Amino acid sequence: MTDGNPDLNEIAQVFEEMAENPLTGEVRIKFRDGRAMESNLGGGDPDSALREVAYDFSSRVIRLESIRGDRFEVDPEGAASESIRPPVVYLDQCHWSTLSNSIFDRARVRNEKDLEAAARLIEWAEAGRVIVPVSSAHALETSALFDERRRNLASTILRISRGWQMRSPVAVRTHEMGEALSKAYKVSVALPELDVFSLAAGAMDTKERVTETSDLPPGLLKLTTRLTAFASIYDVLMNPDRVPSPVPGWHEHFNRVSMDPEFQARSPKQKAIDGRALAISDVVSEGVAAAHSLGIPMEERLAVELYERIDSMPSLRVYGDAIGHRLAIRAKWEPNDLIDMLYLGCAAAYADVVVAERVATNYLQRSWTGGYRACPVVAKLPDAVEKVSYLLG
Repeated sequence: MTDGNPDLNEIAQVFEEMAENPLTGEVRIKFRDGRAMESNLGGGDPDSALREVAYDFSSRVIRLESIRGDRFEVDPEGAASESIRPPVVYLDQCHWSTLSNSIFDRARVRNEKDLEAAARLIEWAEAGRVIVPVSSAHALETSALFDERRRNLASTILRISRGWQMRSPVAVRTHEMGEALSKAYKVSVALPELDVFSLAAGAMDTKERVTETSDLPPGLLKLTTRLTAFASIYDVLMNPDRVPSPVPGWHEHFNRVSMDPEFQARSPKQKAIDGRALAISDVVSEGVAAAHSLGIPMEERLAVELYERIDSMPSLRVYGDAIGHRLAIRAKWEPNDLIDMLYLGCAAAYADVVVAERVATNYLQRSWTGGYRACPVVAKLPDAVEKVSYLLG
């Protein structure tokens, strides 16, 4: 072992497991030769919802346990490469609730087929045959609940997702715009690939986390960052206290547009064009940031370039087409529609199966222009299970 400051690979040769009790600050280390060491580092948080955060140096799995006994595992990064990745099934919050009730309060699930589908999906997820990711939308909506209902739902989401996250739609569409602009302006800079569904620490955050300067070797720094990130989000979600959700006012703009006589007088084709144009106007500031990062000069044509290449940007295309469809049919816009448009739209663009509530399923299916790829959105868990069964063969 390197003297002074060993890195993760060297530590893994000696350590079998490392565990901390967040409540007390106690740390336990198991050595591969059978020895064990315990120490109290202080700084425990008596309000923590977790009583153990552990790391297995052989499997590289993170294990967490809540104070009420819920146990979770986070799969190691690299558990599934893109070429062999299991099917991804993205659930709207209402369907996560069905899964949660199937575990904690079966009487609330009145449809036997929903219970059977929930059991099958849970079985597949825990066996690693499908990926059922969590997103920041799920975290936001779960945080608005409280007491046992909050804990039950959070426990289900964290148990079934196994650390898999869908990246923020803002990060996804910014990356899409960067790729589109790099081609439009023939930029030689190669953008790194973006794994929309990821096991990376903080993958679902809108903004990349800032890592403080550290003297730790790279491997050990990455591990501590990973442990901290997952422990933090699991602790927050398993906390039974309600966190008020902000109420965005963006939807009122779309209500005004949808009821505007001049807009309604336009042809269906023009309304579809307007939907895409409104989507680009919503995100043009992010497009400017993407262009700046690539060294592309600011031009008046930037928005035009993005509009003309919207078909090459899957999540932004779905977003724009859904906006156009909803405006055309004069749908009433509610504050929560932003989450549906952004997150279900992003999931529809990249996941294998998306299970949404009935209204969102309808407008995503009717506005779908995915070319050779059929719309992956369904409204019922049994339909999702049927799709996944086909994909699994």
